[in-house]
Parts: sequence; C-alpha cells; structure tokens
Amino acid sequence: MNDETFTIEGLTMAVTNMEAMVNFYSDVFNVEFRKLDLYGGSLYQTDWGDLQLLLCPSEIAQVSVNRNRHQFDIVVSDLNMIIDKAKQAGGRLMGNVNVHNGQKVVSIFDPDGNSIVFKEKK
Repeated sequence: MNDETFTIEGLTMAVTNMEAMVNFYSDVFNVEFRKLDLYGGSLYQTDWGDLQLLLCPSEIAQVSVNRNRHQFDIVVSDLNMIIDKAKQAGGRLMGNVNVHNGQKVVSIFDPDGNSIVFKEKK
C-alpha cells in the first residue's frame, strides 16, 4: 500500500450564469468572492472552509454540459434555514425533504442546475 496522502485544495466550477452563481454561493454559504481578471474574462474565487472555490466562465473552461459533473453533499445544522436561503438565492428544490439513515436530506439545484445534497443529522 502507498503511504502517499492527498488533500483537495481547490475546486473549479465551469459556470454559465456567473452573476447568479456568485450570488447563490455567496448568500447560501456566507462567503465573499474576489474577482480575478484572467484569460480574457472574469473569474471569481473564495475560500469555502479549507477549500478554494473558483467559478470560471464555461467559455474559458471550454466545458459544455447540460447536467452537472459534480455533486456536493453538505451537512448543515438547520436544513429549513438552508432551504429558505437557497430558494431566495435562486436555487430550486429537487423534491421533498426525506429522512434517510437518521438524517433529514434534501437536494437543491443551484442557478446553473448543479445538484447539492444538504443533510441535517437528527
């Protein structure tokens, strides 16, 4: 077995609707983005916990998809508050809140249609 360790430092998301995505992630996760003028366009970066999140225009990233290529599973302390914040910030519920393995769970689409699973432990 290999003794190598790995740490994910950052995540780049290819974004179609930049303004809506910056507003959504800022409002829902209480982060502040820095605008970076790179590669002939505007990218937005923030520290999201220990992760560096970079929102990059799809044209610059040269990514063209109609469904998300990632999904976050995020544990929260107040699921109802997150649902309200997400909806106010342009998110859409993918269904009802369910209980699974002792957790309340709901999936939400961000403004670009990426799914996020929010979980609240009972």
